[in-house]
Amino acid sequence: LRTIPHELREAARVDGGSEFQIYRYVDLPLLKPITASAIVILGHIALKIFDLIFAIAGPDHYPTSMPAITMFLKTFRGNELAVGSGIGVILFLIVSLLIVPYLVVSFREE
Repeated sequence: LRTIPHELREAARVDGGSEFQIYRYVDLPLLKPITASAIVILGHIALKIFDLIFAIAGPDHYPTSMPAITMFLKTFRGNELAVGSGIGVILFLIVSLLIVPYLVVSFREE
């Protein structure tokens, strides 16, 4: 919020904008690229956390189950290669659906 120019907020106040309107129409649109980047990075970290959960809780600790751990258990412990491959493809599609639009928008802005 500190990167938003104070003049923009002041101009919105002079034009009669309430505090809610200033946040909605001035602050949030300016924070959209930063928020999108944070969501993509945090989503990537959440998907890569497989090794940490596996090392700390072990593979049979179901309360900490994540899609990557479920894929590992189905593929290597349950010997269900097709189910594990299906989970992997679904994870790939979900990540692609989230990251590709972000990359298109960010490259279009450059």
